[in-house]
Parts: sequence; C-alpha cells; structure tokens
Amino acid sequence: SSSRLHSPHRPNLLLLLPAYHYPKMSLSSSFELLSFQRKVKDALQTVERTLELERKPRLAGDVDHTYGAKYGLVNLTSNAAIIAYMNCFEKLGLDAAVLKSIDKTKPTTLRFDSSTACKFLREVKVDVPVGRSYEEKEEMTGSGSDASKNTTKTRVMKAVNHVKEFYWEVEVNWSISVYSGTSVEEKKVVKSRTYTTTLITQSKGGMVSTNLPPIELSISWLLQQIDMVELTSQFKVDTEDGDTKTPRRNEAVQKALEFAAQLRQWCQGIEGSFFGHLQQHLLRKHNPIYRNPHTFTIGHLLGVNKQYTIFNPVLPLMEESGPSDRDDGSNGVESKSIIELQCSNDNNDEHKTLLTSKDISKLLNEHVRTLEGAFSVIEESWPSDSSGDILSSSEAVLSLLSNHLRELSAQYTETMSYIESMMENQLIAAIGKRLTPNDLDKFVKFHNARLLCPMPQPFSHDIRRPGHYPVGLLSIESRDGENECIHSHSREVVATSSLKISLSAATVLELTGHQYLHGFMNHRFGTSHKRHQLVARARQFSSFILVIG
Repeated sequence: SSSRLHSPHRPNLLLLLPAYHYPKMSLSSSFELLSFQRKVKDALQTVERTLELERKPRLAGDVDHTYGAKYGLVNLTSNAAIIAYMNCFEKLGLDAAVLKSIDKTKPTTLRFDSSTACKFLREVKVDVPVGRSYEEKEEMTGSGSDASKNTTKTRVMKAVNHVKEFYWEVEVNWSISVYSGTSVEEKKVVKSRTYTTTLITQSKGGMVSTNLPPIELSISWLLQQIDMVELTSQFKVDTEDGDTKTPRRNEAVQKALEFAAQLRQWCQGIEGSFFGHLQQHLLRKHNPIYRNPHTFTIGHLLGVNKQYTIFNPVLPLMEESGPSDRDDGSNGVESKSIIELQCSNDNNDEHKTLLTSKDISKLLNEHVRTLEGAFSVIEESWPSDSSGDILSSSEAVLSLLSNHLRELSAQYTETMSYIESMMENQLIAAIGKRLTPNDLDKFVKFHNARLLCPMPQPFSHDIRRPGHYPVGLLSIESRDGENECIHSHSREVVATSSLKISLSAATVLELTGHQYLHGFMNHRFGTSHKRHQLVARARQFSSFILVIG
C-alpha cells in the first residue's frame, strides 16, 4: 500500500514494501511443561520396573545429547504412539486379519454408527401407597344375656395413588466398521452390540426412534505407517527433506499431530453423542414407580478410565550412558502388540542415549498387559452383553478405550511440544537471552547501516518555509511505548506540476516545493510485529496543513 504525505514545504510519498517473515521462535508457548514433566516422572516408576536393574532412564531434557538424537527420539516416540493406537484399535476389532484385508489404494475410514428404536407396549395402572391411613370405630350393643356388654369394632383404611406406567420396548444398536473409499455399503463391521430392553415412563410421549449421525475417522495415515507384510511400524522423519526445519517442524510430524487431533475428536464424538444420547433419551427417562436401580450409571461409564491404571508408553526418555547391547536387527523380546517396532541397525553415536527397540517393546508389552488387566476386571464386574442392560461390559470397554486413546494422542502432542521446547531452551541458553522483536530491530538497524549505502535515516522531518524556523515535525513512530522512528531511504523526485487541493468553494491550496519518495522495509519476528503511527507535531504559536491521501 502507499500513502502520500504532503506538507506546505515538503510533500512526501511513503512506499511500504512487503514484510520479510522471520522464522517463528516459539511453537510451544501454550505447552504446559511442568504438568507434562510431572506425568512423565510418575510413569518412570513403571518404566524402571519394566526394564532391567540398574537402568535409570530420564526425561530427555535432563540428559546430555546431540541434535541428531532429537530426531531419533521423535521417531521412537512416534512409532510407540502408532503401536499404542493399534493396541487399542485391536480391542475394538481392528485385528491383523482386518488390516490385511483393507484396500490400501483407497482412503480408509473407521466409522461409528448408533441407533435406537422405540416401540410402545402397554399401559399399566399401579397402586402406590401414599403413607396415610384412616380408622373407623363402630360400637355394638350386646343382646339377650350379653345386653350389658358393648363391643367396639375398628376398621383401618389405607390411601393409595392410582398411577399409570407406560412400558416401552427399546432396541439399541451400535457398531464400529471400516470401509475403503466411498464404499460405505461394503463396510466391514469389526465390533457391535444389539440389545433390547424395557423402559418404563410416567408419560406416553417423549420416546422416539433415533439414528445418530455417524462419527468417522480417517485412518489412512495410520495404515501408511505400517508395513502390512511384516506388521511393523515404520515412521521416520526425512531429515534430507528441505521442508524439515526441526524434529518437530516437518511434514511427517505435522501429519502425525493432525491424526492425533482427529483421533481425539473422534473419541470425544463417541462420548458426547452416543453416551450423551443414552443418558438423555434412555436412562433419564426410565422412571418406574418401584425402582430396580441399574447397577451402573452413565457416571460410572464415563469415569471408568479413572478406576484402572493403564500405562502410557509415549515417553520422551533417554539415558546418560546408553545400554551396551544396542539393537542388532532383532530386539529379542516377544511382542504382545498387534504391530511390532521395526528394529534399527543404526549404531550412530548420536543415538547412543536413546532407548533401544528392545526397551520400547518392553514398554509396549506393559501397555498391553495393563489394558488386558483392565478388560478382565470389567468383564467380571459389569453386566454381560446378553444381559439386556443398557450399560454392559461392551460399553465400559468402549468408554475405557475412547478415554485412553484421547490420553495417548494428547501425550504424543505434548511429547512433540516438549522436544521442541527443549531445543528452544537450549538455543536460548546458547544465545544467552530470549530474542524479542526489539532485538531484531536493533540487529537490522545495525547491519543496514553497514550494508546499505546510503544508510537508512530516521523518518523524522521538520516542516518549514525556506529560510524560516521550523513550524512543526512529521514522523512515523512505533506504537509499543518506545516511540522510535522508523528508518527509511529518501529520494527527491522532480515534480512535473504542483498539486492543487480545494479547501472550500473560494479557497484552493497549492502544494509546491520539493517532493520526496521514501522507502521502508518492515521486519516481522514470528507472529509478533510492531504497529506504527504517523505523528504530526506543531510548535507553540505555529501551524501547518497536513494532507494525507
């Protein structure tokens, strides 16, 4: 954009050039570092118990390591997250046989469907005691030989309420299926439950059949990270790619983070839509006179994840001195996961502080063990699928896995932010301070004064008539409180004609004198940028006309 700034003596033209974008310095500003460190340190007890004796893995930020080790850490934690995802999806029916039957040439979608069908059965009148009773006494006089004897007969009457109950037959159906491309009709159901139950309401209206909108999740990216022949996870950041800036800022991790966000959204959709529907339209409306309360409520269902401790294997851990038995192509640990960790033959010294594939496999086995332990307890304590209860062990498992998948995806996102913040802190320590936009301005001004000839000058010009004392000052200053002038280049241009401006019907202002063209390059530091303002000042008992257009 351009603006013409004219004064009685010195008309000016300000040309604003496109801003040069400097790299953003902080991608982890919203990252809760202390909370994340606390969660990882809580998990370290399980890690030390799972690994060999004398092993002391720690948070990566507490271990001296090279820059290349950060890429190795990203690869390890990303593969651990992928395998942990698949451990949960396997419990939802996405087993190895289903994986190998999926058409990899088309996008693959995981779909959750649910519906309820209501049918009115009958109306029943129920007598409900109201807790009150009435007594009637009747005196009777004897006759004959017993004429002198009087008897009293008492009759007790209890009050009851006649209440109508309406019986409904409700069929609930939910399923998880997978399909390729747009072939929804050819979807393969991997887990489902259909049951019929009877609900009792106090009114005849309000029970309607419902088909909830499907909740879908694209798992194409997840399947692309798996070698379907060997069933191994093969995520790796391409360090040779020109778009790879840091271990966190690259295309591979960006797609992994996008999938993690979509996975959280899918799980939240199941909890909010399906479980919310069960609460609002079924459990809350079931209101019999003589209650036979359900063993479990929707509160128990949504809080089932808090009753069991499931190990989260997505941890950014390193060791001061790496294990002596580095990976040699086979980790030697029998994997309990549906997907194994692809062994690495990289014995680079940069990666000596990382945990080995054998260690990660042990952590993933612990993840599977805690999952199966929680499932076995749920099977014993919750009603079976065939019980006809609205909330059974299948719903409890679904709630547990959706909560845990959200925790896995959130932990992975925080791990990537932790690695980026760790690198950011190291960079700040190396520089000695945290750079700000003011530091960039000082840097640019200093080097422009040496590199550019003529050097840029402050945009602060006096307004005067030839041979007279200045009547005012015109400048462009920052609005951040320091009021520093911008530095610009100026060049005088030859005016072919004067500029005439009508102030009124009888007054015409003619602008003559020298004309200048000003050029200013604005620099931006990440998302922070300075705002500027045009400032015109007149001296005491002086005035001038400023025309902007």
